[in-house]
Amino acid sequence: MILTEQKIQIRHKSLILYELQDSTGYRWSRTKQQKAIQIKEVKETTYSGKLTKGAKKRLSKAIDLLCQTVRPKSIYNEVTGRQITHRLSFITLTISQKENITARESYDKGFKHFIQWLRRTKKVTTYVWKCEVQKRGQIHYHITTPSFIHYQEIRDKWNNIQRQNDWTNDYFKLKGHHNPNSTDIKEVRKVSNLSAYLIKEFCKTIQNPETEGKIWDCSLNLKKWKYYTITETTDKTEILSDMIDEKKIDAIPTDYCIVLKMKNVSNTEIMDLKELKGYEDYLTMIRTYRQKEPIVNNIKNKSHDKLHNTTPIIPGGKKIKELTKKVLDE
Repeated sequence: MILTEQKIQIRHKSLILYELQDSTGYRWSRTKQQKAIQIKEVKETTYSGKLTKGAKKRLSKAIDLLCQTVRPKSIYNEVTGRQITHRLSFITLTISQKENITARESYDKGFKHFIQWLRRTKKVTTYVWKCEVQKRGQIHYHITTPSFIHYQEIRDKWNNIQRQNDWTNDYFKLKGHHNPNSTDIKEVRKVSNLSAYLIKEFCKTIQNPETEGKIWDCSLNLKKWKYYTITETTDKTEILSDMIDEKKIDAIPTDYCIVLKMKNVSNTEIMDLKELKGYEDYLTMIRTYRQKEPIVNNIKNKSHDKLHNTTPIIPGGKKIKELTKKVLDE
């Protein structure tokens, strides 16, 4: 006898209804051989410059969880002199050099160190980023994070990294200084379906298939957790049916599940008190998760951090200090 259980997966502005069958997992779960093939494909395409179907799925999940965990907060805007409601920052970093460089080079020499600065110095724990190619063929990056960072700090840091890599030399010849307008920060506030908007922006195909290098990533907390899931009951089915009849929900059936897009209601309206408490605890775990920086990485990047005028973290301990000194001397 095959036992089935109806589940409801919580998304940002939507719900996914699916069936869990027997003790082997999802009804449409793959075999071990299929999983092995998928893992191999992921490894082969991770740095190919292409956003594969699997990569789009993982990127969409990271963005959806990011939007679920956002809590609006009041921030003082020094430019306007007013308090604003901050939700998400959409940051764009461009490379000022005229000659095009590869995604691998731009990541290894520049963007990787900018992300390290965000995590270590600015304590940014939740983010999603993606690399794209501009129409002129040059690399640029998009970062979305709920953290609020002053635009001048972002511009100063990115231009400092650019200058160390000689990416501002062309601009210097024209303007006489190394401070190009290489960054853009927008406040994402007035979008009704935030996750759908960001997924569309991040998953659009602009990048050059010939480009080799890492083209997207996210903070570890958005990778670690799966979607929050509850069990479908008769009461919940009745509530959802009423909402569909009242045109508050659009039901879109697929081969494996039913997608319920919420319009004028919140997806939390179908949860009982226990489920709401579990959901809030789940979001809190994602928000408060801290990624541990490996000590070895801190030591190896010491010379680079010094080059970029940052304050690196030097671990304590006599042996580690001696190793650090040895690396710097080399």
